[in-house]
Amino acid sequence: MDGPFLTAWTIRLALLVLAASLLLRMIRPWWAVSDGVRRGIWTLGCGLFLAHIVAGMQFYHHWDHGHAYAETARQTYETLGVHFGGGIYVNHLMAIVWTVDVLWWWLFPRSYQTRSSRWEQWIVGFFLFIAFNGLVVFKEGPLRIAGLIGFTLLGLSWLAVCLAPHPKQPLVKSTES
Repeated sequence: MDGPFLTAWTIRLALLVLAASLLLRMIRPWWAVSDGVRRGIWTLGCGLFLAHIVAGMQFYHHWDHGHAYAETARQTYETLGVHFGGGIYVNHLMAIVWTVDVLWWWLFPRSYQTRSSRWEQWIVGFFLFIAFNGLVVFKEGPLRIAGLIGFTLLGLSWLAVCLAPHPKQPLVKSTES
C-alpha cells in the first residue's frame, strides 16, 4: 500500500471516528447507544490515530524523530511564521492521552463511568484543538473546507444539544459490570 495514502487516510478516518464518537456522546440522552458501542468507536479512533503516527514516522520520517521535529518546524514556519517543531510532541501527547483513556475504559469501566466530567471536557477540548489545527490551520483547499464544514456541524450539534430539552430519564443505562 502507498505510504502517503495510508498516512493521509488513517488520520482522515481517525478524525471522522472522533467526530462520530463525540456526536454519540452528545446525543446519548435522546438516543440509546450502549457503552460497548461507544467504547468500540472510541477505541477504533485511537487505533487509527496511532496507525497514522506509525505511518507518518515510517513513510515520511523514516523513524528519525529529529527529522519529524524539523519537518514540523518547517511546516509551522510556512504556516505561522514561527520556527517551532514542538507540535510533534503535542501529537505524541494526544496519542498518549487517547491511549490511556481507552485503556482506562477497557480495564476499569466502573471507574471510567464515574470519572470527573472535567476530564472528559479537557480531553474533548484538547482533541478538538489538535484536529482544528490539523484540518483548518495547517491544511489548504478541500481538506480545509471539509474541516470547516465538520467543525461547523459539530458546533451546531453541540448548540442543538445545549438548547434541546433533556429527557427526564436517560434512554440507556450503563451496561458495564
